[in-house]
Amino acid sequence: MVLHPVRTHIRNLMLAAAASRRFRRELYPHWRPLLVASLCSLAYSVTRLAEPWPLKFIFDTVLFGMELRTPWPWVNHALGDDRVSVLLAATGVILALALLRGVFYYHQNVVSSRVAQEVVFGVRTRLFAHVQRLSLSFHRGSRTGDLLTRLTGDVGMLRDLLVGSLLTLVAEAGVVLGFVTVMVLMSWRLALLALVVVPFSFLGFLVYSSRIREATREQRRRESDLVSRLAQVLSGIHVVQMFARERQEDERLGRLSRRSFDSGLTITRLEARFQRIVEFALAVTTAATLWLGATEVMAGRLTAGDLIVFLAYMQGFYRPVRRISRVAERAGKASGCIERVSEVLDRTPEVSDGPRTAPRFRGAVCFDNIEFAYTPGVAVVRRIDLAVRPGERIALVGPSGEGKSTLLGLIPRLWDPTGGRVLIDGHDVRQFTLKSLRDQISVVPQDGMLFGGTIRENIAYGKPEATEEEIVAAARAAGIHDFVAATPNGYATVIGERGVTLSGGQRQRLAIARAMVKAAPIVLLDEPTTGLDAEAEALVLSALDRLLSARTALIIAHRLPTIRSADVILVIEDGRVVERGRHEDLMALGGRYRRLYERQLAQSDTWRQPVTDP
Repeated sequence: MVLHPVRTHIRNLMLAAAASRRFRRELYPHWRPLLVASLCSLAYSVTRLAEPWPLKFIFDTVLFGMELRTPWPWVNHALGDDRVSVLLAATGVILALALLRGVFYYHQNVVSSRVAQEVVFGVRTRLFAHVQRLSLSFHRGSRTGDLLTRLTGDVGMLRDLLVGSLLTLVAEAGVVLGFVTVMVLMSWRLALLALVVVPFSFLGFLVYSSRIREATREQRRRESDLVSRLAQVLSGIHVVQMFARERQEDERLGRLSRRSFDSGLTITRLEARFQRIVEFALAVTTAATLWLGATEVMAGRLTAGDLIVFLAYMQGFYRPVRRISRVAERAGKASGCIERVSEVLDRTPEVSDGPRTAPRFRGAVCFDNIEFAYTPGVAVVRRIDLAVRPGERIALVGPSGEGKSTLLGLIPRLWDPTGGRVLIDGHDVRQFTLKSLRDQISVVPQDGMLFGGTIRENIAYGKPEATEEEIVAAARAAGIHDFVAATPNGYATVIGERGVTLSGGQRQRLAIARAMVKAAPIVLLDEPTTGLDAEAEALVLSALDRLLSARTALIIAHRLPTIRSADVILVIEDGRVVERGRHEDLMALGGRYRRLYERQLAQSDTWRQPVTDP
């Protein structure tokens, strides 16, 4: 029964030690203030050790008229038998000790709190930077809410473990050691009786700590579920409102909140139950010690002042023991958070930097016998070969889920091929650092993907150093300048998260302006006109023509009018190229492309282009 919690307790301590080693990068720069805080903790402990002694002299000398006996003869001589002087001196010492305790406690808390906040800032910054650099395969399998919980709540738990718990252990361990030493010197019988509760309290902690730790891990998991659902609902609030699902989402959130609430309540009950057991054991031990101490005083082996001091030490001894047990409880709860943070930090990016900086690209792109699988043995892209000359426009068409977006993602190395090579200007892209590679590739995603902030910030996102003239020129070329100029704050206008305050066409043209400012030689477009009406589509297509001028472009398109002028069209099915050629050639072939084109033409009354079938 006891071995498992003992192992769990040892494991918690090992995890805490491992956490200190893992996060030494954040702790080491603060070793000086941590040393100051530790010294203040020790000084605070010394003042607490001295605190009960003035009571002894008040009881023995002032109240019972005994001779004043202190370790300092000059004090005995100066005060003599003057009870008033002894009383004044004792009360003065009590006040002085209280003042010193306050000073040391204040500095310990201020310094340690500042260090704790800076450590949390460092760990959170490091974790966020690492998450940003993890491959998309990691993010595809992760929930946003769970990552947010790790970046906020889990990292916050480390603050108490790495700084607060350390200082508490230093201070309270010193107090406990000092109290035990003095109590044994005063009366080993009373000390033995007073300390008998310690092993039972420790045993109770071992039993409860494992249960508290497991309950905490479950609570963190349920909290992640709650945050994940909140993030999904808030990001898709327009869908919730369009389908009138507010009531159902309220109920779902209520169920998730109740589960999280129940888990937190379980932890509180376990902690309260453990504390009540400890408190009762302490009360029994205190009563027994008081009874034995009274008999010692009546037998003349102790004075009344000695008993008062001993009881004060006994109560003072139990307080740090309880604090140490609470620190151990927090360490047990924090260990689950350490595991969750460490789990992310231990993940290595599947795509890593190459050894050299990429030169300025001309824009020649080559897929050399490319294969790719997200899951081993389940290929998404199969043996694709393609050579793109600088300035050419290549279109990828075909059913959804056939590997088109995956193929485009290989160029900026969002993932690496499991077979074959991607070459730019004859060089394998894996030779280049990710930043130097991606700095020369612009992307216009399907939904525009804008960030909350000003229009200026969004246009300059790929080139923060862009001048106002460059931003305005890009907006004019993208056909969005007139709209921006008509807003009350112009380019300083704040748009909602993901650009929800803009229309679909406006979002796309802002995304095109963002790509124009970057002025990269290679442009990737993922269904840039999806969901747009005829007028918005015409404006976006006009802006795209200006963006793609003299640039290499690879375009994924379901709306085929966007790619009629492409130099080469690839029809992709089941991860393979089944047809390739210009629009006219593929129409003449009468295969999959023609059938797809004619089906779209029949379904859309906005496309008026005649079918060219030479």
